[in-house]
Amino acid sequence: MRKKLIIIAVLALTLLSFTNVWAFSETQGALIKSRCDVIREDLKTLQKNDSRVRVYLGALYERVLTKYMVPLNVRLVENNINNVELIENQNSFAETRIAFVDDFVNYQKSLEELTLMDCKKEPEIFYQELIDVRKKREKMAKNVAKLSELIAKQKELVMKLRETL
Repeated sequence: MRKKLIIIAVLALTLLSFTNVWAFSETQGALIKSRCDVIREDLKTLQKNDSRVRVYLGALYERVLTKYMVPLNVRLVENNINNVELIENQNSFAETRIAFVDDFVNYQKSLEELTLMDCKKEPEIFYQELIDVRKKREKMAKNVAKLSELIAKQKELVMKLRETL
């Protein structure tokens, strides 16, 4: 019984410490209000830079898929060479690329809404939206990392295939 009470107390303290980390303080509100214009300009700069990166990465991913992965797999099928790993990698890449595009559009919309908010009038709502935008950007970054892994895996699979031919 005593162990259960200790565990419950530790869990309660842990939960309280997490809520304090995410709680919005008056100090944060004052900082957001006083630096609102600078924050919004920084967010607009981030928005422009991220947009350029998305265009670059989107074109790169499209090129990798349509110029390298798909033609290779088509050629292998035409020559009766069965390589399931390459096909699975292509499918994973295509799915992740679609998720990247969708997540990026979702992120950009949220970032646009955030830049239009008046952080002087509603600093707490602004802060909560900022946290949401950060999470969406993190999700997008995970897609980019996964796509990079899949490109590296494609390279490995092609080298392995090359050795067998």
